[in-house]
Amino acid sequence: MKWGDYKGDVTGFKFEANPENRLAPAEEDFVYALRSIASKYGKLADADQNGIWVGYESAAENENKQIGVKCSNCAFYESENVCQIIKAKIEPDGYCRLAAIPPGLVKKSGK
Repeated sequence: MKWGDYKGDVTGFKFEANPENRLAPAEEDFVYALRSIASKYGKLADADQNGIWVGYESAAENENKQIGVKCSNCAFYESENVCQIIKAKIEPDGYCRLAAIPPGLVKKSGK
């Protein structure tokens, strides 16, 4: 199944509201693939034996939150402390290496 088969199925995030916030086609496939992996094997964690390193950093460690690189802007963000694919409790201003953030939500600098 391709992303287009379930267009709009992005719980907790409204991509369609602003075309600038739409993910690129390859990134949409990335989101679908990681959701499929989490559905099949369970949510991911660094030491879960699935082999996928999450690399989550808390809000205090996230040096890129000012430019929009943060969980609350990610396609996987479900709620304040819940990610659709990461097992650990997250923070809205935290981030991980698996983030899928639309380009319209990332600024070029911290200004």
